[in-house]
Amino acid sequence: MDRQALVQYVIPLVVIGIVLTIRMRSMSKSRKFRPDRLWIAPVLLIAIAGVTIATHPPHLLGLVICFVALIMGAAVGWHRGKLMRLDHDPATGEFVQTASPAAMALLVGIIAVRFAVKSYFHTNPTSGAIDEHTLVATDALLLFAVGMISMTRVEMGIRAQRMIEQGGARP
Repeated sequence: MDRQALVQYVIPLVVIGIVLTIRMRSMSKSRKFRPDRLWIAPVLLIAIAGVTIATHPPHLLGLVICFVALIMGAAVGWHRGKLMRLDHDPATGEFVQTASPAAMALLVGIIAVRFAVKSYFHTNPTSGAIDEHTLVATDALLLFAVGMISMTRVEMGIRAQRMIEQGGARP
């Protein structure tokens, strides 16, 4: 492996390591949770994914792979949402969210899979097929993220609604 290729692998790993270290330190802190804003991130991600995929739509097998990735992301997102701690103060109606270390480990795993896929396609080019395979792989990972983030928000929104109903407070 030449020096340029080594740098290409090491720099993203160092950056990811720094970001994860900072994030892990702040995970124990609670932050305000706004159920009325849960829709924003999924809508933005769906728009980005739609534009991205529309620029170069995948073939039939690629569509199937992308659909499966979306469903898998939704399943993982639902589980991730259950791992997030959510507290409600019925007197004020405010919610507080605390991230779960297991949820962070899940995100690290997704980043690792994406990095592995990207590395595989860059080190194993085939004549003419790399572009199509790379696009399908990145589209599938993008849709996995859309499914995961959307269903995390849906699960947390359902829990927040149940807490409101049980506590009698407004959001």
